[in-house]
Formats: sequence, structure tokens, C-alpha cells
Amino acid sequence: MRVSPWHAIALLGVVTTPLAAQRPHRTGLWAELCNGPSLVRIASSASTEVTTKTGFGSCFRVGGTLSNKVLLGVETFGFLDKTFGFGTRDTSVVAETGTIAVVVLWFPWRSGFFLKGGVGTGQGKFTVFPSPGQPVVAEGVGVGLTYGLGFDLPISRKFALTVNAAAVVNAIGDLVLPTTRVEDVIATMYHVALGIAVR
Repeated sequence: MRVSPWHAIALLGVVTTPLAAQRPHRTGLWAELCNGPSLVRIASSASTEVTTKTGFGSCFRVGGTLSNKVLLGVETFGFLDKTFGFGTRDTSVVAETGTIAVVVLWFPWRSGFFLKGGVGTGQGKFTVFPSPGQPVVAEGVGVGLTYGLGFDLPISRKFALTVNAAAVVNAIGDLVLPTTRVEDVIATMYHVALGIAVR
């Protein structure tokens, strides 16, 4: 039986479409948005006291592929807590920390599981509301590191649900607050999130 080129092309499309729909990895240009609960630990070199608070974190990543298993991208991460405090003398403090980093995602197997690592710039902003008085803002900028793992669950050829668990470490330097000076501040955020990836 003679098969025309058009029949061959149609057959190839039928075979490859399900495989493409089931591909576990991101290819080409991809992007991801995720949100979820976070925990921050604030420590300094001048004190043994560690402040721990929960809050809300979100991340955004965009990038491309270096190989079948390695992806390169840029990630932004932000944390917000409106009831933060460095000690018993503090009044209401709004804590905001953020990171922008170059990240590498590695998919070691033919599944949606991946490991992540990256380095960039970390920033911390703390707004104190003394009573009475005007709000006082203390900011610091330093090195930011991030590492973690995740899993992509394909829901279509172009979209996947993604689950992330990660840590973000920001060395943001000294902070001067109305009641105290906090030296060599290191903020560590632990983040669990659910998101969606366009791949």
C-alpha cells in the first residue's frame, strides 16, 4: 500500500502530540509564579537571640534551558510580616525582605522533580511605628542565597502545577531602629509554595 507524504505527516503528528503533552521538563522560554506560607529567622552577630516569625512569601521565576536537565533563570522572592518585632521593647514592626538571584534548576531524572540553587542580592526593610511618632524605616542590602527543591506536575502541554520548598538567606548588614541597633543581620526564610509554570 502506498502512503502519501501527507498521510505520513498526519501519522507523525498523532504519535508525537501525546508525548509532547506528557513531557516532564520545561523547554524553551519558561516562567513560574508561586505563593505560600513562610517562616523567617532573624539573627545577628551581636546577640544570641534569634527572632522567628511566620508570614507570607511569593516568588517569580523566568528563564530558559541549557540542556535537557539543566535550566537557568532569574528568581525574585519576597516575604511580608506585619507583626514583626526584634524584642519586647519594639512596637509594631512591618518586616519586608526580598531577593533577586540567578538560579539553576536541575532535573536529575525523567520526572518533574528538580533541585534549585542560586545567588544574588538580598534586601531587608523594617518599618517601625512608635507610639507616638512618625514611622521609622531601617533598610539593609547584601548577599542573597537560595536553595531548595520542587516538583512539576504537568496539566497540559504548556502548563504545570508546581510545588516548591526552599530556603532564602539574606545577609543584610546593620539595622538602626528607634530602640536598638541590630548588627550584622542575617535573615533566613523557609518557604513552601504552590504555583503554576508556563513551559
